[in-house]
Amino acid sequence: MSAQLDLDFASDDQARAQIDAAVSYLLRNTAGVAREHVVEAIIEMVRGAASRAPGPATASNRSPLTGVIYRDFVIDAYRRDVDRWRATIRRANGKKIRLASPPSVRDEATTTADAITAEKAVEFARRAIDMGEVI
Repeated sequence: MSAQLDLDFASDDQARAQIDAAVSYLLRNTAGVAREHVVEAIIEMVRGAASRAPGPATASNRSPLTGVIYRDFVIDAYRRDVDRWRATIRRANGKKIRLASPPSVRDEATTTADAITAEKAVEFARRAIDMGEVI
């Protein structure tokens, strides 16, 4: 999975049209509580984008995988060092998460092993969610 970065838009209207298309895609075939979770995750992604420092990101500090939605969680990959990636896991609705080991309740969790790519770090996070390490 990869995300397209640094899109060049001809106008603000074109950028808004792309956002509208992406939101429509994410909301397809959803209803009720599932739709609410997707909407909350989209809002959280927008807040995250708005809170980042203005100006162009450099290849060294940006992650190609931020705001990845998996089940009821949002996963963000970040680079610690050259070829050392980790991922943070948080609930899409902003509620706290429970960690199985050591037992605790937190706003977010971080993968414990370094990965060589952002994609692999996100894979580690998904595996932790699937195995019940993050609830």
